[in-house]
Amino acid sequence: MTVASGVIGLLLAVALCALLHVMVMAFAGRALGVALDELSFGLGPRLLRLGKVSIRLLPVGGAVRFQTAGATMPVDDADIDPQHLEAQPLWAQLFIGASGCFALMALACALLGGAAGVQTLAGGFANIVSGALSPLHTAQALLARVDAAAQGLPFSTLLGLTAATTAALNLLPLPGANGGFLLGALGKSAGLGKHWPASVTQTLLLAYVTLAVSWLVAAVVHLSNGV
Repeated sequence: MTVASGVIGLLLAVALCALLHVMVMAFAGRALGVALDELSFGLGPRLLRLGKVSIRLLPVGGAVRFQTAGATMPVDDADIDPQHLEAQPLWAQLFIGASGCFALMALACALLGGAAGVQTLAGGFANIVSGALSPLHTAQALLARVDAAAQGLPFSTLLGLTAATTAALNLLPLPGANGGFLLGALGKSAGLGKHWPASVTQTLLLAYVTLAVSWLVAAVVHLSNGV
């Protein structure tokens, strides 16, 4: 497989995993009666909007926005719109929040085998964090492995590895990720929301941004060395 075909295969695998992730989450939410604000395919500037579906410039991610009460949430929970995400029982919120990652893990296990899929997920957590902590060394070695996988593995195996790694990324316990949402839902259900300092959320959000910037730097360095 050539370098160009390897890159195309990797981008296709990432795009398919992102599509599966957001589609399953949106379907799970609508099946449980939660109103949808926007379903986005891709990241960056919006290219096209069809109803509540948005197509964005970079096909490497996506997002699902359900209707929530947000800052205007009534004091009396009985007054919350039944179609808002907060109005759903805890099990439903957790199911919706984890559904996309469950789908990715099911795909990974189907393509790699159950044990290999779970092992790749566990390794994905460690790789994402260690690479972010060392963008010029550890991340470079990991990106070199990604290059080799993209050029040397069958597409089905590459797709399985991408699915497990994408699930790991989204399950990180940080704001903006599924893991952060799941922890937040559990915390609110346990009554911890009133005792959760805003500064902690800001710190976790900064950690999420720092992780993303670190990997962006690593990717730029990797591509520069490959030119």
